[in-house]
Parts: sequence; structure tokens; C-alpha cells
Amino acid sequence: MTTTDLHAPACPAARARRRRRLLTALLAVGGTTLVGTGALASWNVSKDAAPSSVTAATAAVEVLPANGMPLTASIANLVPGDFFYRYVDVRNDGSTAAAFTGLVSATGALAPWLDVEVASCPSAWSTGQLGCAGAAGTPVGAPGSITAAGRAVDHGTIAPGAGAVQRLRYKFTFNGAAPSGVQAESSTLSIRVTSTLVGGRDRTNG
Repeated sequence: MTTTDLHAPACPAARARRRRRLLTALLAVGGTTLVGTGALASWNVSKDAAPSSVTAATAAVEVLPANGMPLTASIANLVPGDFFYRYVDVRNDGSTAAAFTGLVSATGALAPWLDVEVASCPSAWSTGQLGCAGAAGTPVGAPGSITAAGRAVDHGTIAPGAGAVQRLRYKFTFNGAAPSGVQAESSTLSIRVTSTLVGGRDRTNG
């Protein structure tokens, strides 16, 4: 009886057949991988959103003499207790809402004795003492004397555009306690308004 050696090497022909089958299988797998990669790649698409610009705001303010009463008009012969008006329109010429602060300053011997109070009116002031539709107007800031540092006036927030212009009346009063030593003396007044842009708002929809 003949015994077959299971561990004997296969014949060359058999080994060649096994190599061909293995190579065929590897090629098939490799081909499938390549085909699969190409098919998945065709599903990848991309699209860019249109460019969107980002622009910073601008700040601008215009202080305009109003009611035919120029700021440069001189006042003479003041007596303690006398008062006079200056009318000013504050316009936001910037591109967004801004907070406005005024500063009334004065130089000269009369400066410590000049008091100021400011009021706003939704329409143009008339030149009478009750010149805002028969009322005194809405106070802007607290009245008081013009100190060496000037008198600050909080105008609040003003939207841009001519339709949101703030119409103001400055009332200057020569303090009744002014001493006789300031007779014939003079002072110069100035009104300056500064704008500060108001941020912290959602601009997603403009």
C-alpha cells in the first residue's frame, strides 16, 4: 500500500495554477478599489458663496446755525439777569447712529457768570421765549454755569440723515450775582458737538 506524503511539495504545474488564481484575485480586488474610488470622487461637488463686502461706518456731525440767529452775532450791554438765545441744529452726517455730546465754553471775564440751559424741539424753533409749539421744549442735559472746563451737554443718540436733525435752543443768562467789576468786560462763546459711533448691534440684516 502506497502512502501519500501530505507535506510533499506540489508539482510545478499545480504551483503555477495557484499563483495565477491568486494574481487574478488581487487584480480583481485592486480593480474594484480603483473603480470604487473613482465613483465616489464623482459625488464630491463644491460651490462658493458670492463674495460679501464688509465696510466700516463713518462718523460726521454738522452744527448749523438755525432760525436766522448766527452764532457769531455779538451781544452788547448785558446787565445781570439778562439772557439771550442761540439756535442750533445738530445733524448726523455719518452712516450710522451716534451719541452726541456738546461742550459750551467761554473765555474772558464774563465766562464764570454765564449760565446755560439747552432744550430741543421736534420742529423748528420760533424766536419767542415759548418757541416750541407754545412750550419750553425738552431739556437737554442739566443747566448750569459755564466753568473753566466748559459745560457738557448730552445730546443723546441721533440717527443719520436730515430727518433726524436735533433742533436746539441754547439759553444764556448773565448771572444776577455778577459783580460790578465785570462792567464793560466781554467774553467769547463757542459750542462744539462731538459724535461717538454707537456699536454692539447685530448687522446681519443691515
